[in-house]
Amino acid sequence: MKIFLLGFMGTGKTYWGSRWAVQHDLDFFDLDTVIEETTGLSIPAIFEEYGESYFREKERELLHTFADKQNFILSTGGGTPCFFDNMEWMNAHGLTLYLNTPVPVLKARLIGEKDHRPLIKNLNDTEIESFIENRLKERDRFYSSARLILSTESITDATFTEIKRSYV
Repeated sequence: MKIFLLGFMGTGKTYWGSRWAVQHDLDFFDLDTVIEETTGLSIPAIFEEYGESYFREKERELLHTFADKQNFILSTGGGTPCFFDNMEWMNAHGLTLYLNTPVPVLKARLIGEKDHRPLIKNLNDTEIESFIENRLKERDRFYSSARLILSTESITDATFTEIKRSYV
């Protein structure tokens, strides 16, 4: 079983992925954490020192290391599906789940986390909302190609049990 969680930053991929992994005795990985551990740098430091292109290359490289792993849930970065062939690759190698979260919920969550989010750290509250709306429009074609689309407003601990019964 290979599960790839995708969705916008702040949508709850790490939260739900880690909960479901514990409940179902699966390994859990957060791709951003894997990148940080591999490079020895935080995501903001990578963006600042090397830029987004370097980060996206490293992201793709480390995503592909999951080809040989089994029985895991991987929380991807919000932009992971949108670069290179990452979305197609994840669909070919496992079950992709898009956690869809309404813009007002994302905005409320991200305002408090913006110091840790390189793409929004210099935006005010109004700019954050516009940024979210614009990025969601850009990313929709990638996110909507996930095998399953879940509204985070209705996700529970039992959701993954139902997914396993139906899709895995």
